[in-house]
Amino acid sequence: MSVTGRLKQRYVATRVAHDHAHAESTFVGVDGANLHFVIKGAGRPVVLIHGNPGSCQDWSRLYVPISSNYQALAFDRPGHGHSQRPNHRDITVEVQAEMLHAALTELKVEQPIVVGHSWGGALALAYALSFPDEISGAVLLAPAAYEGDDGVSFLSKLPAWPVIGDIVNFLFTPLIGAWVVRADLAKAFAPDPVPKKYLRHVLSEWTRPKKVKWYSVDDALLNESLPKFADRYAGIRAPVAIVTGDSDQIVPADENAHRLYKSLPHSHLDVLPLTGHQIPFTRPEAVVAAIDHVAALSPRR
Repeated sequence: MSVTGRLKQRYVATRVAHDHAHAESTFVGVDGANLHFVIKGAGRPVVLIHGNPGSCQDWSRLYVPISSNYQALAFDRPGHGHSQRPNHRDITVEVQAEMLHAALTELKVEQPIVVGHSWGGALALAYALSFPDEISGAVLLAPAAYEGDDGVSFLSKLPAWPVIGDIVNFLFTPLIGAWVVRADLAKAFAPDPVPKKYLRHVLSEWTRPKKVKWYSVDDALLNESLPKFADRYAGIRAPVAIVTGDSDQIVPADENAHRLYKSLPHSHLDVLPLTGHQIPFTRPEAVVAAIDHVAALSPRR
């Protein structure tokens, strides 16, 4: 079945409500694209930004604990999950920060705590740099804060290449996409196992050529953007909590979390033992503790 427009939005809202009780699924139009949010709870806003690839589903183990004290707003980044992606310009991390800010303004969300995982950690940093007076604090989970060749497979990077990448993506994603997803997820969750329900969900979502294209493009654009603003991190004045795993095979902690901690004058670093990259799934209690830490340091205005 193919659904579009308002019918699609109603279908998505129904499905999200089924998956996450008492959660609201909503769309906000920004730059000609409908951006999808899952909203649960009330109180101080906490904006959840997934990694690459990813979607609102990545926060499924955190909706209940976060919404017990805060308003959780999970954001499908442009081209991911149920969000559309503008096609008239490069949607860099800086542009995504602008789009997120515009959407939160439309939703009347003020002074949020932004929580970013992996690629989403870079987006949270870009948001803090672009809108320093409109953020209460940030929680960065295994953040991709500096340029580098991460642990995702080479095959995942090919679709971003001009022309040849589109050909490779169209021909080979249906054939080997599931194998690539399984291999990359095993590294991302290690030393923990990949949850079976999550694997079933992402196999259908992350093996679509159109989605694979945006995942690959986002990785390429991020590496181009990070050197432009990495030396500005020290200017962030909002409180920041950094959470990383000591066994992360995707975004090395020494090259990112530890380096970032040394650059940020108002930050706290929590290194989780025997923990890999997928902290929102494997260590949700550490995420909640980090949010509480930042909230205590930044009384709501």
